[in-house]
Amino acid sequence: MMRMKALLKPDKQFFRYYLPIFLLFSFTILIFQWNREKKYKSDLLDERLSDINEIVYQIFEQSGGNLSHIDSLFRLWNKDSIRITIIDLKGVVVYDNVMKEKVSTMDNHSARPEIEIASLHTRGSDIRVSATTNRSYYYVATRYGNCYVRTSMLFDLHFKTLLSPDNLFLYFWLIITFAGVTVLLYFTNRIRMQLKQEQMEHDAMIRRQLTQQVAHELKTPLTGIVGYMETLKNNPGLQEDKKDFFIERSHSQAIRLNELLQDLLLLNQLNEAPKSVLMEPVSVNKIVQSVLEDVRLNMEQKQVNVDISLPENIWIKGNQMLIYSIFRNLIDNSLAYAGENITIGISLTNEDSQTYTFNYRDSGKGVEEQHLSRLFDRFYRVDKGRSRKNGGTGLGLAIVKNAIELHQGNVTVQNREGGGLEFIFSLHK
Repeated sequence: MMRMKALLKPDKQFFRYYLPIFLLFSFTILIFQWNREKKYKSDLLDERLSDINEIVYQIFEQSGGNLSHIDSLFRLWNKDSIRITIIDLKGVVVYDNVMKEKVSTMDNHSARPEIEIASLHTRGSDIRVSATTNRSYYYVATRYGNCYVRTSMLFDLHFKTLLSPDNLFLYFWLIITFAGVTVLLYFTNRIRMQLKQEQMEHDAMIRRQLTQQVAHELKTPLTGIVGYMETLKNNPGLQEDKKDFFIERSHSQAIRLNELLQDLLLLNQLNEAPKSVLMEPVSVNKIVQSVLEDVRLNMEQKQVNVDISLPENIWIKGNQMLIYSIFRNLIDNSLAYAGENITIGISLTNEDSQTYTFNYRDSGKGVEEQHLSRLFDRFYRVDKGRSRKNGGTGLGLAIVKNAIELHQGNVTVQNREGGGLEFIFSLHK
């Protein structure tokens, strides 16, 4: 159920992840198109000024270099906004309608950017401050066979408006972006609803399976208790030793039933209300020693050796009962299923600034590989008959896994090369 609850997060993550990507993509298109529009406007203006250059050159050629004809043409344009300059191929200014009387005093123009570009590519343009008039101009120069003709316009507010892209594209971009975000939000909601539906179906299936498993597990001890009690009730004259036997068996089944209910309540708390679990500084060393003391008699009976390799003062912020249940269930699992005359080992294999990594192992029989992936499932038993005979609830390793995950760790299990099982798990400091 914890896994399915995590599935509700992707809908928000989906929107948070893809919305910036979509906006970045949309903004990139806007910048690209904006620059393209500016380039188009610039090229369009270059063509217009180049047409003026062509007209000026044709009149200049047809009049045999008579500059008065150019003055006549210039009267058609606004003197304050249009400037026409004729420059020979050596860079000497031949004509300039703004500096008519001072043409001879003008600097050589061969190093002007627009002239240099035109000398290489026939036409060149530039925006800069004129060294002659100290005003900003947009220059377009065209190279002909015997001269350069350059037309320039004052780079004022009107001119900047000519170069500005149309706002129509901006409005179109805003509409498309809004529509895209709306569609993204729509599909995000669809995904959320789908995930919610899948979660509900999955939760219902899990509840059905869990109900069936719990009912099945409860049935065995309850059936035993009811059977023993009915025998005692229906046979009042039963011999004392047989009465004691049935009472002892009923008591044993009641203990198993109580353990099963306690484990179920613990797992339910871990899954449904993890925030209610009290976290405080606990000593792992003391907990391990406490577990070993509690199982010492059982270990002596089965001739189990213990190899503990833990540094002193391993402290974590955790729940003492759950940390105890991790080590207790691992040891109980070995005692119940690994066999006799085995060795159990507990060691610290790694430590960093955030976590401790532990290794728990036994030298017992191990399990077949196909069972390893399901050892942490609730009520899963490798050998169902033998497991019930040993009195296990089938929830021990499930509690181990959930308790470790609650402490922000993870656990894996594998068969050891020399025999037995090996659990590697981490606990957040």
